[in-house]
Amino acid sequence: MRGEHKHRIFIVDDHPIVLSGLKALLDGQDDMTVVGQASDAEDLLERLDGLRIDLMVVDGSLPGLSGTELVQRMSATHPSVPVIALTLHEEGAYVREFFKAGARGFVLKRSAATDLLTAIRAVLAGGVYVDPAVASKIVSGEPEVRSRSELLSEREERVARLVAEGYCNKEISSELGLSVKTIETYRSRACDKLGLYSRAALFRHAMSEGWFTAR
Repeated sequence: MRGEHKHRIFIVDDHPIVLSGLKALLDGQDDMTVVGQASDAEDLLERLDGLRIDLMVVDGSLPGLSGTELVQRMSATHPSVPVIALTLHEEGAYVREFFKAGARGFVLKRSAATDLLTAIRAVLAGGVYVDPAVASKIVSGEPEVRSRSELLSEREERVARLVAEGYCNKEISSELGLSVKTIETYRSRACDKLGLYSRAALFRHAMSEGWFTAR
């Protein structure tokens, strides 16, 4: 596969050995190439301008600006760039925080050698990926998890609510002051996390969640 057709990946991790290993893993794929590496959020933000990225892999435990804070900032400033969190921690609440921040995937570092490539391809195809080792913990394994809505970021939930209310992407764009393309990105992410792909399904979900009475 020629280089120009490869997916362009950026990695953020403060461990040089991990960075080196991930770069070797991804560069060894016919459909991927690592276009940049950073050791923390500030390092990333300095390199980001003008760089075309298709996907970002972010360490969950970064010095300074945390992994979840970085994901949240990327989701707000570069919503078209999906982010996969790569961490040592597998507590349900910890995983949910990343998804609420806007992450599209979550992979445990101990599973990276076997699962990261699968996660990257799934997310690049428009899906959401959760490491099988933690999937049950965030949707059904813990009593306090009420629904998949808890995986939505604030902006994703806002867009999903407006879609359920019958607004089209252009109207939502005007309401939130964002481009139609950005609205489409948030809408797609919300639908993927909820597993709901029609307005009728979103409406039923909104009714069950009490969205229309909680404004």
